[in-house]
Amino acid sequence: MLLRNLTRFRTASLCLVALAGSVLASNSSDAADGQPLKTLLIDGQNNHAWQITTPLIQATLESGGLCEVTVVTSPGKKQDLSDFNPTFEGYDVVVSNYNGKPWNEATQKAFEAYVSGGGGFVTVHAADNSFPNWDAYNKMIGLGGWGGRTEKDGPLVRWKEDQQKFTRDNSPGKGGTHGRRKPFQIVVREKNHPITEGLPPSFMQVADELYGRLRGPAANMTVLATAYSNPQTGGTGEHEPILMTIDYGKGRVFHTTLGHDLPAMNGLAFQTSLRRGTQWAANGTVSLPAVSGKVLTSKDAASGEPANAAQAEATSPAGADAAMTGPPSLEANDWVSLFDGKSLSGWTQKNGTASYRVEDGAIVGKTATGSPNSFLCSDKNYTDFELTFEVNVDKALNSGVQIRSKTREEGGRVYGPQVEIEGNPGESGYIYGEATGRGWITKEQPIKDAYQNDQFNRFRVRAVGDRIQTWVNDTKIADIVDPESAREGFLGLQVHGIPKNAGPYEVRWKDIRVRSLK
Repeated sequence: MLLRNLTRFRTASLCLVALAGSVLASNSSDAADGQPLKTLLIDGQNNHAWQITTPLIQATLESGGLCEVTVVTSPGKKQDLSDFNPTFEGYDVVVSNYNGKPWNEATQKAFEAYVSGGGGFVTVHAADNSFPNWDAYNKMIGLGGWGGRTEKDGPLVRWKEDQQKFTRDNSPGKGGTHGRRKPFQIVVREKNHPITEGLPPSFMQVADELYGRLRGPAANMTVLATAYSNPQTGGTGEHEPILMTIDYGKGRVFHTTLGHDLPAMNGLAFQTSLRRGTQWAANGTVSLPAVSGKVLTSKDAASGEPANAAQAEATSPAGADAAMTGPPSLEANDWVSLFDGKSLSGWTQKNGTASYRVEDGAIVGKTATGSPNSFLCSDKNYTDFELTFEVNVDKALNSGVQIRSKTREEGGRVYGPQVEIEGNPGESGYIYGEATGRGWITKEQPIKDAYQNDQFNRFRVRAVGDRIQTWVNDTKIADIVDPESAREGFLGLQVHGIPKNAGPYEVRWKDIRVRSLK
């Protein structure tokens, strides 16, 4: 092919979230019947203000009847914990808002048996600072901070944007840090997990501590979402894990680093992810409604009262996020044709000397020797949209369709995301950063044969916020989060430049339609 080759118990009405269904058969049946998840919330010691945050966690989980929370409060830091023996059995899930002195050995063993036997566990914010010398606990939480944790406790785990994957760093250093509290964007890295598949691909958290340099065994761990720890606010300059799940024996653990204080726990990102994570830890599924990107946005951090957390689920447009999972429907009645089948009206050529003409109801682009890439661009700009077209490209040529693209100056070089068009085998449907210096935006490209040579192929594209999805002949190709590209721009039909003594080659487009999602 040419060209491009992530004891003392305080019982407050319902505070440790018991999410239904995984631990004991009696509880799982209740959860399956839609009963509140029996939740145990543990506090009593913490370097954070647990007296304030525990009621917020409780209210978040009890909102909408999700959980029935019982709060168990340990003796204080200067008191004896030898008789602190909470009963874990009978709860669907245990939620920890505890960071303090070690529990006695019997309690530790009971908790290990509870989780490994199938119990759900949720660790909130500074609870991952706890128990640095408790081996089983560190395996449960995957990663932890402070408490003398260093490289001896395990690697640093970070998302590397340039490699589009997670890496493990065993270099020496203390575990645990955070910069100044600022709002930050959370990016979903595992879209197909029950917790995150009902969340937007990226969303903002209000001002919170963004934990970094967490270390631990990181075994049987899946990082669901990360956030960039900005050096300008004292951060690490890395994409740090924010939401994680860990398998421990038969049990499920949800680890969230969010939730430093009252303002942070008022954040919709904290509330929504905690509710979904708790339900998953309890029973392995999430039945809560998806939360729309119009409610949990990627630009502005949303806040609300914890007691009203369920309203975010109730007010999300019905089916809005579910509709983001399948290909754009060709039967929708609000498609707008961008090509009349007879002329190039509504299109203007930018860059290059390739020719464009209309022939047999198709736009035909023809290469020109010595020409750089040429683009026939829509006169209108588009933000959130669905796009469909049919295309047939000569096997010796690759092409593409620009989306949300721009020029560097009037009449200057076209740049932006490009949906690749290439013969089989090839990268058709993947996203390339045309003239951006980024190369391929979709780093992983397992599907090479969706495009069928020597015939017209149906492409479908959806761009909403920073999420871009593509399909070629009904095969899903790309589903990426791309916060670096513009959110608005023109469309462009590319004819690639060719070397000397090659070509001429042609590419044909027809049935070009767009559907605005704004």
